[in-house]
Amino acid sequence: MTAVAIETGWVDLKVGDTVMSAYVAFPVEPGAYPGVVVGHEIYGLHATAKQATERIAALGAIAILPDLFHRTAPRADLEFGGEGRDRGLELLHTLRRPDVLADISACLDELRARKATSVNMVGFSAGGHIAYYAATQLPLAVTAAFYPGWLTNTDIPLSTPEPTIESTSGITGRILLFFGGLDPLIDPEARDELEEALTANNIPHEIVVYEDAPHGFVYPGRDWYRPELAEDAWSRLADLLHG
Repeated sequence: MTAVAIETGWVDLKVGDTVMSAYVAFPVEPGAYPGVVVGHEIYGLHATAKQATERIAALGAIAILPDLFHRTAPRADLEFGGEGRDRGLELLHTLRRPDVLADISACLDELRARKATSVNMVGFSAGGHIAYYAATQLPLAVTAAFYPGWLTNTDIPLSTPEPTIESTSGITGRILLFFGGLDPLIDPEARDELEEALTANNIPHEIVVYEDAPHGFVYPGRDWYRPELAEDAWSRLADLLHG
């Protein structure tokens, strides 16, 4: 699919008693476009998260990247590596389900105000977990999650009081999940559990496993980037959003 020209900017969204910044990217040419909320990794509003948002917009979509850490560390932009990862995990543990749903709902309202033809979500790693949970609670047409962790356990507050997978029956749209076969954070047993839960609840879905891919394979600029696999994943995502 040929990339379309886009514009970018920032918006402030009211969420309860707080104000949340969000990065927005959208096609320059007026038209009918799907809306996509983008869930960031534990590194917050890192440049790679904004670049992913821009790429989704270039597929022909109105994309919005909310600052999910805005209550604790507004516009956090953490460096890759030990210190940034530790801080990101600390921030992840501050997130609670009601707050995250309020954040995503505010983004959906913004997309509807911008005349999006549908509302969808794409998430990466921790943001993939959030996307999956949001799909169980909100009317998302399509949800794509790249290497989402913690869905089958209770290791983070977002997966409590019961594992997020237990809410699968609430999903009303299509689900596309991407995993790396070499990802130490998401084992084959967890992937099998997700397949079983989605199938048992008759959720239209596809689980794509790239056997030679590690965690985080889709973002350029990292040692674990796998360009050919990333391009295949982006192509599948484009087909789903415009299918």
